[in-house]
Amino acid sequence: MKYAIRPLEEGDINDIVSGETRIFGYSLGYDMIYAELKINPYAHYFVLEIDGGFGGYIGLWIYEESAEIINFFVAEEYQGLGFGKLLMEFVIELCESVNVKTISLEVRKDNQKAINLYYKLGFAYSHERKKYYNDSTDALVLIKHLR
Repeated sequence: MKYAIRPLEEGDINDIVSGETRIFGYSLGYDMIYAELKINPYAHYFVLEIDGGFGGYIGLWIYEESAEIINFFVAEEYQGLGFGKLLMEFVIELCESVNVKTISLEVRKDNQKAINLYYKLGFAYSHERKKYYNDSTDALVLIKHLR
């Protein structure tokens, strides 16, 4: 499999919306992602291409010495192949290169697969957000401190 990570383009937004809907049951929505791409100076979104097709994406905000991962997924057919780790490592390296000191994210309390990945990459539990998601599932807030 050939893969590449590249900046998000407007033409990718429909793939993201349909992928988020399949995986999460909802999406940030076309308008929100479009606004992030066009007018949010802190937003950095990247697409994972696999064999020339859409394989997933990751979005984060970088401001001063902090970064927050906004959303992230790998398409179901590519899960379990190391692409999630690859995207996360890409973002961690990007943050290190611009002197970010901490990266935070929220993850569904019941998403053990993702939690395991984050812990493996050096994220640590910070606190919980009760009934954070639309279905009232709690979120764990995880933080990684960089050098």
